[in-house]
Amino acid sequence: MKEKSISLEIKKIDSLIVRSIIQDTRKSKYNLTPAQIFIIKYLSKNKRKTMYQKDIEKKIGLRKSTISGIIKTMQKNNIIMSIDSKSDLRSKEIVLTKDGLKLERLMRKKEKDFEKLLEKDIDKKDLEIFYKVTMQIQNNLGEKCNEKIN
Repeated sequence: MKEKSISLEIKKIDSLIVRSIIQDTRKSKYNLTPAQIFIIKYLSKNKRKTMYQKDIEKKIGLRKSTISGIIKTMQKNNIIMSIDSKSDLRSKEIVLTKDGLKLERLMRKKEKDFEKLLEKDIDKKDLEIFYKVTMQIQNNLGEKCNEKIN
């Protein structure tokens, strides 16, 4: 029997998920990238908080220049807007537009459908084991990287 690699299997799944998401978004008028999708979800989840570009940079783990380009594209497509901060005159708050909020609601439905696809034909007990194993892998890596996993 051929020896298996956890990291290689996770990478294969990750690549398939990204390709599937990109394939779905190409069908929409926005043609969103995975990073843009993440930003929309992050802003929606934190809509009661003041969000700045630096918060997005920290959360997504990309360079300032990369995030700047993504934000400019999202502004051009009327998904987000930057407004003057009330607490820091040097900063701009990043918020979803009405179109961005509509898009987020649509994405939430698509995400539920996608989860159903991922779970298709997998027994509930096997899913419980999967989640337990993935959490242990995250904890193992978190210890190595000195990060606490929720």
